[in-house]
Amino acid sequence: MRELDPSQSKLLGALTITAIKHLGESTLVVDEDDAVLPDWRMARLGDLTLLEKPADSRSPKRIDCYSIAEQGRDVAPFKLDPARLVYSLRWLHMAEPPDFELVLAQDDPELWERWVSAASLILLAALRRRAPEAIDWAGMPDVIPVLDAFEAHMEGKAALRH
Repeated sequence: MRELDPSQSKLLGALTITAIKHLGESTLVVDEDDAVLPDWRMARLGDLTLLEKPADSRSPKRIDCYSIAEQGRDVAPFKLDPARLVYSLRWLHMAEPPDFELVLAQDDPELWERWVSAASLILLAALRRRAPEAIDWAGMPDVIPVLDAFEAHMEGKAALRH
């Protein structure tokens, strides 16, 4: 796994935590042994899915981000394919305040740069659209036109699929 630049890591980590907090919902996870895993949260944001695993006796909390191709319905069940893991935000311990480690699953530097930018835009756009109160948008006037262009592009892609 490849580590991110500290400034990118902080931004993507903050957006990930904010998105799961404001957009995540309780979800039912069944592991490969058919065991039901309680207290997980999930946020499906277009082609990205955030999955928050609570702390347990074996490990601290973490939020994994997967690339999930949309299948027409936002509630359709899907399998978590480890090959589709984009990044993981991991709590390094169970103490407060927590320390985090954000690592990208892909080792290709070109893919790495694209995913960091794409994930940040997807999370910002979803937060602006579905939980605008979560971020002080007045302090980010340069970001708004970028998000407008990104959302117009994504809406155009969605219209072509239908």
